[in-house]
Amino acid sequence: MYKINTVAEFGTKLAAAYQGDFMARAQLKEALSTSDMPELFRQFTDYAMLAQYARLESVWSQFSQRFTVPDFRPQRFMTWNTNMGQLLAQNGGAERKHMLALPRVPELTEYPTFSLEAEEELFSINKYGARYPFSFEVFLNDEFGVIPQLPTEMAQMARDTEDVLTTGVLAGATGPNPDFFNDTWDFGPQVPPGNIAEGNPPLSIEAVETVIQSITSRYINNRPVMIGEWVLVVPPSLEITANNIAAIANYQRIEIGEDGIERRFEVPNPVRGRFRVVVNRWLPLLDTSGTSTTTWYLLPAPGQGPRNAIITTFMAGREQPELRISGDTGNYIGGGEVPGTEGSFSHDDVQYRVRHITGAVGVDPSATMVSLGTGTDS
Repeated sequence: MYKINTVAEFGTKLAAAYQGDFMARAQLKEALSTSDMPELFRQFTDYAMLAQYARLESVWSQFSQRFTVPDFRPQRFMTWNTNMGQLLAQNGGAERKHMLALPRVPELTEYPTFSLEAEEELFSINKYGARYPFSFEVFLNDEFGVIPQLPTEMAQMARDTEDVLTTGVLAGATGPNPDFFNDTWDFGPQVPPGNIAEGNPPLSIEAVETVIQSITSRYINNRPVMIGEWVLVVPPSLEITANNIAAIANYQRIEIGEDGIERRFEVPNPVRGRFRVVVNRWLPLLDTSGTSTTTWYLLPAPGQGPRNAIITTFMAGREQPELRISGDTGNYIGGGEVPGTEGSFSHDDVQYRVRHITGAVGVDPSATMVSLGTGTDS
């Protein structure tokens, strides 16, 4: 009886069989009856899937930070804000001239007190997956066509899940996600509340410049929002416009004077080099509103600020998708385990399953802005 001893040998035989080598097919079919074949098959499909997974291009990592959690329990982000509201205007006879600085402490004077206020952000991670059932007959009829394609398909679905969940932080069926983009956030007295651009300007150099100026004028707990690099996230419909804005060195600025005369000036592009363009092809699939093709998002690049705007979560030690084959096959009467490819004990089905543990959440909107691109307030 022909026997396959290593994963490498199994892969070589499988590739040859897939290319039409009848001898390799016969040897594989004979080897399927050996007791160690299920383990070799599991190793091969796991290795194949993980390799494909690593080669697939994702989009979420361009605007979200990777974050790992230990288990399924709700996770907490804690933000500590300094509250100096109870500090006296005077201390030991010394007047506080700078209300945002620590108070001066005169000689032999008791130190005044301040407090820390904690803000908590709860989020969780979830399990996602699917089964692929085949009948024993179908599996044999296309035995060597299904196996090579299945790992790629499962890996693609796992990668797509990460992208969909992370993009869902930005948008839903009705437009920008109201849990993350709304007009109620308090970013200090120098800017209007919320992170929806005033007037929802169409994507342009002037609009990006105005949004950056607005974000950098925000304050959280009397500290400025400072970002080193931005990402401009757009649907495919705005790809050319966004890339042109990023590439143009100089452009014409139009100004209308008090005399009503229009004047044109060639000026340097003030936003060139300040952001990267991220074309997110999931946006028009998730956002089915009438403004999905004109909506654009400005976000901090992952790792470019003290806080992450969006995180994509994985479970520590289980960060890759897992592929399994059903093992409910029983044993041969003469001894030995029946491989999963021979069908289940009860009704001769062959099942593959993929499991992926992941999630995504918006944790800090302070450095983000969205515009519907309509040129109106709604």
